[in-house]
Amino acid sequence: MLFNTVQFGVFFLVVLGLYHALPRKRRNSALLAASLVFYALWIPSYLFLLLADIAVNYALLQGMIRSRRPRLFLVAACIFTLGLLAFFKYALMAVETLAPVITSALDTGFEAPEIFLPLGISFYSFQILSLTIDTYRGDIEPIRNLRRYALFVAFFPQLIAGPILRGYQFLPQLARGGEPSWLRTRRGLWLLGLGLAKKVIMADFLLAPFVDDVFSHGGLGSAPFNLVALYSFAFQIYYDFSGYTDMARGLALLLGFELPLNFMEPYLARDPSEFWRRWHITLSRWLADYLYIPLGGNRRGSNRTYVNLMLTMLLGGLWHGASWNFVIWGGLHGLLLTAHRLIGRRPVDLDARVGLRDLPRILILFNLVCLIWTFFRAESFDHALRYLDTLFAFRDPFGWPLLQTGIVVLCALLHFAERGARRRLPELQNKLGRVWWGAAVEGAALGAVLGIAFLVAGVGSDFIYFQF
Repeated sequence: MLFNTVQFGVFFLVVLGLYHALPRKRRNSALLAASLVFYALWIPSYLFLLLADIAVNYALLQGMIRSRRPRLFLVAACIFTLGLLAFFKYALMAVETLAPVITSALDTGFEAPEIFLPLGISFYSFQILSLTIDTYRGDIEPIRNLRRYALFVAFFPQLIAGPILRGYQFLPQLARGGEPSWLRTRRGLWLLGLGLAKKVIMADFLLAPFVDDVFSHGGLGSAPFNLVALYSFAFQIYYDFSGYTDMARGLALLLGFELPLNFMEPYLARDPSEFWRRWHITLSRWLADYLYIPLGGNRRGSNRTYVNLMLTMLLGGLWHGASWNFVIWGGLHGLLLTAHRLIGRRPVDLDARVGLRDLPRILILFNLVCLIWTFFRAESFDHALRYLDTLFAFRDPFGWPLLQTGIVVLCALLHFAERGARRRLPELQNKLGRVWWGAAVEGAALGAVLGIAFLVAGVGSDFIYFQF
């Protein structure tokens, strides 16, 4: 069930009603049951894979806690979890890469078997690994409660596409139980409404049709159309993914749980390092803590730092999907980060005011990020090269999609406005809460957002990150 469907709305209202009707000590059990039902409604057979993943990793974690040789259990957990992820996500890519060799060796045709990717496996595998590693390091208290462990892995608002949770963020909340409040309910409703608007209105209704039409033809042979389509995709994937995260955080708040922020206006970043502190924040921190720093980070000299950056970004690209295009996408971001260090990076305060003097750096980085998005969106490497060729060859420079250009400009303005809204919305809610008519104004505004979203909901589609 997609969050932007009536079916999910009914499902969540039933869960929410039961959740509030039950005593606190039974709520986690109800949430776990709801999470398993939610996952089973996609492909029922893969529920058993999720349960097996939870059971085996829980057993290995308990063995690690009790053993005098915990490293053996840590290695076993990493091999098991990464092995499952590699099989379902990358086996087909490996077979297709080796298909010419296999065909030549067998002197016969070879057809790769079709493997369906379990939903959310990239996200919940990283959660399982982080919890195991943090326990081994002694960064968090060992968890011995199976129900709480299973709910940490399978919590349905963020199970499919994050944000990626860490033990220290979520396990204490599960131990206390959800703590709903009027303030959290208000925040949750707004996040749910704004996330739905991002996904349904911005990503699906205003941006996706044009992007799909242009990219499905490998580019239209017109540089202006292809350029606008590339900018459109940059905002489509942002509003799609950040909209999902907003909805996930909103649903969790309605249940009394806080999920971490995953996006902070990434296209206002002034350098590549800042971009990755603003885009998919929980993944960036995961890669830094469990890959970049263990590789040596920036502690072993400049050359080793550049190697570590490239390896981290290449593997981060591969995490996104089983395609060489994603590896190239990650590698190009690695080159941007390396170049940024070579020219002498300067620390950036994420909360610092963005002024006119920052505009040149923002525009340069935004355009570079958009060009790199080509490899993320294109169906193949050749497709991406042909698309980039049309941008720079100017074989057909005539004609301009004026309406879509206006939509892109609107997206850019709204993206800039998000920064102020993120800071000022809580303050505005507090002011409205002090006057008798505040609830009516707030309800009308939220109702208008939801109404527009439902009017255009018929064009909705899967979340882009579901495929990862």
